[in-house]
Amino acid sequence: MALIVIVLLALSVLGFPPCCAGECEWDVRLCKTEPVSTGMCSLRIGGMEVQDLEPMEMQKNMEFPYYLKLDLLCGFKESSGRVVLEDSMTGLTPKAVVTFQEPTHPTHFKPQRLEVELSVASLLDSATCGSEMCEFSWYAPMPIINGSVVQRVKVKSIEMGSQHLSEISFALNVNGYMDTTEKGETEASFGTEIRAIEDVLRVGSPSRPLWAVVDHAPVLLLPGISGLKAVLMTATEFQHTSLIEVSIKSSSVSSECLQVESSMIQETLSTESSLFVIHNQELYRFLGNYSLPLRVPPSDAWEKVLSAVCVSGLVPVSIPHHGREYFYVLGGGLQSGTLYRAEVYDGDVAFTELVDSFGFTACEFVTFDENLKRSTVNISSCQVRSAAQNTQTDITDIILVELLFHEDQERSYILLTFDGDFQMGEILPEFIIYSQRQRHQERSSLNLKFNGMTLNPSTGILYIWGNSLIFSYILTWEDGQSFWHDSGFPSDQMIKYFTLSYDGTFVFVTEQEELWWGQERTDSVFRLRPSQGWNELSHLQALSGDHSTLTVFYDGDKELQEVLYTVDFGGKGSVVKRKIPVVELLSFSHLPFLSTCPFDLEYSVPHIESFNRLQRYSVSPQLVTSSSELHTTSSLALYQGLVYHLLQLHAQYLMVIGDPTESPISRMCNGVLYKDLCLYLSYNNVSGVTTDSNGHITARLPDRVYLDRTASFSFSLFIRAHKLTLESIGERAVNDIRMFAMVPNSKYLRVTLQRYVKLNYGGVLYKVTVTDKGMVEGQGFPGEKLLPFSVLFRIGISPRQCFQQTDRGMVLSGLQNLPVYIGCPPGNRLVFDANTTLLEAIRLNRRNFSCMNPDPVTPCFYYKNLFFPFLLIQDVVLGESRKFLGSYTFKVVGGGPHSRKNIRLYSPEEVLRYNSLNYRWLCQPNSPCDDVLSKNPAVSPRFFFIIEVSNRDTETYCSHTFRFDILVHDFPMSSSRKCYIVLQSLDLHLWTAACSSTAAHRASGPHFTPSHVFT
Repeated sequence: MALIVIVLLALSVLGFPPCCAGECEWDVRLCKTEPVSTGMCSLRIGGMEVQDLEPMEMQKNMEFPYYLKLDLLCGFKESSGRVVLEDSMTGLTPKAVVTFQEPTHPTHFKPQRLEVELSVASLLDSATCGSEMCEFSWYAPMPIINGSVVQRVKVKSIEMGSQHLSEISFALNVNGYMDTTEKGETEASFGTEIRAIEDVLRVGSPSRPLWAVVDHAPVLLLPGISGLKAVLMTATEFQHTSLIEVSIKSSSVSSECLQVESSMIQETLSTESSLFVIHNQELYRFLGNYSLPLRVPPSDAWEKVLSAVCVSGLVPVSIPHHGREYFYVLGGGLQSGTLYRAEVYDGDVAFTELVDSFGFTACEFVTFDENLKRSTVNISSCQVRSAAQNTQTDITDIILVELLFHEDQERSYILLTFDGDFQMGEILPEFIIYSQRQRHQERSSLNLKFNGMTLNPSTGILYIWGNSLIFSYILTWEDGQSFWHDSGFPSDQMIKYFTLSYDGTFVFVTEQEELWWGQERTDSVFRLRPSQGWNELSHLQALSGDHSTLTVFYDGDKELQEVLYTVDFGGKGSVVKRKIPVVELLSFSHLPFLSTCPFDLEYSVPHIESFNRLQRYSVSPQLVTSSSELHTTSSLALYQGLVYHLLQLHAQYLMVIGDPTESPISRMCNGVLYKDLCLYLSYNNVSGVTTDSNGHITARLPDRVYLDRTASFSFSLFIRAHKLTLESIGERAVNDIRMFAMVPNSKYLRVTLQRYVKLNYGGVLYKVTVTDKGMVEGQGFPGEKLLPFSVLFRIGISPRQCFQQTDRGMVLSGLQNLPVYIGCPPGNRLVFDANTTLLEAIRLNRRNFSCMNPDPVTPCFYYKNLFFPFLLIQDVVLGESRKFLGSYTFKVVGGGPHSRKNIRLYSPEEVLRYNSLNYRWLCQPNSPCDDVLSKNPAVSPRFFFIIEVSNRDTETYCSHTFRFDILVHDFPMSSSRKCYIVLQSLDLHLWTAACSSTAAHRASGPHFTPSHVFT
């Protein structure tokens, strides 16, 4: 009976219906409508295309180019409009939640975490249906924000019927490598699409790794297609896949490369803006056509980079660092032993060969050092196997070097660190410490051989893998290098590729295509395939015909996915993706290790939005008055425009001039243009920010926590023992409940646990506080230069892992990872409080001489009034503002008379010369604002100033520097011009000497505006 339950649970996770085909799941597709018309919706399943995302075109039409079409796939993944109708009548109400990934390069866009929840609009599928029971579909606008090319759409539902539909998410990214022809057909910009994939792909081909920058690469490439220069491309995490023959001009293999020419693409790597491929030991790059304002134009053809280097392989760095993406290039052939670091920034790529101050490469350095230690030269060869990047402070490269000796043909492995010069690490141990808890060291007879390294920067764990898997905590290397061995992996296997989820787990695939799984900061790994649980699932899976694995990877939700190539009984080939039910497989195959959890966990987390910094909007379509309550194409277009205006208001909310009481909607509601829109939003209860900052408590930990200097994050956890556990062992079950915390680096973080035993409630209450110690040096802009950590909480009555059944299926319990980012949290900003400044000017000067037609974007001030600026610290996530009372600098960095077209930025010398320590506007001779005359007699003379403000307080990690424009009007006439007019009027030569004397006395300097530190 237990076997049947486990298999059914696993099948539901995989999406395989047992037999009755009654189970349904959500499906989401992009729908482009030109214009919106029922039955004329063209589905786009390969991602959003760049030519549809032209900002000027969207602004002209006041709408986004795409809709989301929500559907139910039932039975054998077939759309069922009848099921949609039946379930909606029982109360099924879906919602689409769109999450935007902030860009890697925050040069042009401020880092922000944004989520928009959209209620769906029901629209008839057939305009000719005259019945009251017509089939319909659910639609919602697909919002887009500038700079974000990676989006996820999660579908959730309010269910009142009998059918349970699990939440599911989809990747709908921008594909910058597809173009639309004049005939309306789509084609790849870097190659030619092959429609009949069964003519190229073969069942039984070995799987290969999928390399990309995690959570930031919109398009993924999968190489390794034998006999053809082709790759598999997807912008939807393999929901839809295209086979593209790459248009690289073939060139003969260099004699230095020592390799037979091959037509296959050996390796690929995807970044946010570029694709990299290796063909015949040559590295090529293609820059996508994205709406990001990159410094480099998009590519027209593949560009060969590192043209003088024979490339044997790539080593990905999956996590970007400080707005830059990195990877390593391994030299091959006669250049074996060389290593290059690639840096991708703002669309451009730069390569740096890693050599020390003497010009030695890693292999030359190691060989020279080893020869000094030995009397004879017995090193046969040296090769750089892999590299990793430690970014906890400054960038330090960790390099794995393999040495082969003449005398016994044995291999030796050495770890080097590089920060401008190489530092020799310890030779990897010949023995293996199997457990931290063991006091003795057991020698292994295994001859270690390593293929690669993978580093998780948030945990500080470096994995070195080959015919064994060892790991080390690099943050403790100051006290010496120690290595531990993950037990359970057989010595007759060789790891082919290794993949981290960056959420606490990892998988790796061996040369024999075995799939293994493990958890970070534990010392055991488990085989998922082949296993008894996998065999049981294979007998019931819905895949027809032959199939084989192409790759395995973690998707944006950190779920393990398998990509397969299948050929049905008719010979038709297809690429499919399915979720691997890890917990179900483990619970079935490793029952001695895993068991049902003897406890329940109840989290209590206050003010979660204050720490995860996720800004949310919730939008509903307008009400319809028809008896069917179905929308029309016109009302759907109105809903589209509503969402467009909402995000337009959001973009204006991020401006540098703020108000203490503003929100994204209320900011523009005072204007005539948006008055009707704001009235409509208030009637429909559409809120700009849905965060409840007054004691809102959630029952889950946030997906991440941001901490400013010395800030703390607190939550409570009640661990309740099960009734059966209490009955079997009594109060000892409560006393045995423990919770432990592990911090990767205690220099930066402190975790305190307060334990309260609650015998009457059969459990233990823990109050947990995670605090920043204030040890990070320097400051950064909001959301930039963050230091990542992962705090591990171990929970349970025993140290063993256990599983629990939830609405999302089986989940592992007992270990909980909490990502913590130290630095300036995103969503904070320093802004100019124009309204308060104007009111203070009126109060101080007892007069109000404002401009005739004030511009809310450019505040206007009277020249003769005292000017005392007020600043605000705003939390755009919570919608809160407070006065900034710290120290700051205030200076003019540009300006121009009459209109904006005359504004220019000043040089550093001019900025230094023009600013003074005064509180009044002083436009003296030789300054840019001296003698400003109005071209219109009805308008007073005016001058635009560009002001730059920077904070100087050290109680925060935040460095706020921003610029804004102000307009100063009614400039007085210069003394020389006054004299000139008097001379023209009176024509008295007697005034000449007096005026010259006065002008010489006033020409003491060109100062005209304040530049001082206010405290």
